Amino acid sequence: MQFRKRGTCHVFGEDIPLDEGVMAFKFAIERVMDPKLLIPHLFEQIDADFAARVKQGDIIVAGRNFGHGKPHIQGFIALAALEAGVLCQSMPHKSLRRAMAAGLPVLTGCTGCTQLATNGDVLDVDFDSGEARNITTGASARFPPLPSILRDILANGGSAGSLRAWLQAHPELAAGPVVPAA
Repeated sequence: MQFRKRGTCHVFGEDIPLDEGVMAFKFAIERVMDPKLLIPHLFEQIDADFAARVKQGDIIVAGRNFGHGKPHIQGFIALAALEAGVLCQSMPHKSLRRAMAAGLPVLTGCTGCTQLATNGDVLDVDFDSGEARNITTGASARFPPLPSILRDILANGGSAGSLRAWLQAHPELAAGPVVPAA
């Protein structure tokens, strides 16, 4: 499966936290996992109009330390449901792991990505090669590509989908039917 996205760019700066940045902390505490409930609250603490502008397939561009703090998955669930992609200069490894688990494609190590585009520009990003083109301005850049092991996880829709695919390939290792508790 090829990972290529073309969408409107939303540029954020440095040190965007998961809690109270990407998503309000209350959704983690309440364990909200429904993307329909989460999407309207994406980035609302730092950009109140984001939910009104964001569309399916849009691309988030951020600087260093994107998604830092406790790696709560709610913001990544919402972004994955939007079929968004992320380019960032850096991201903590636990947050990257959670983003992949949610099925959200992320390119890290994208030094200079915040200079590639401004809010509203259209980006075309090939996650397999690391090539990013700004369709609006004609600028382009090459970043480290998505590692093949992460492409495999994303191809199945995240870690739950990867586990389902693995169990389908190895039915002899699947647990027996689940018996409801009495």
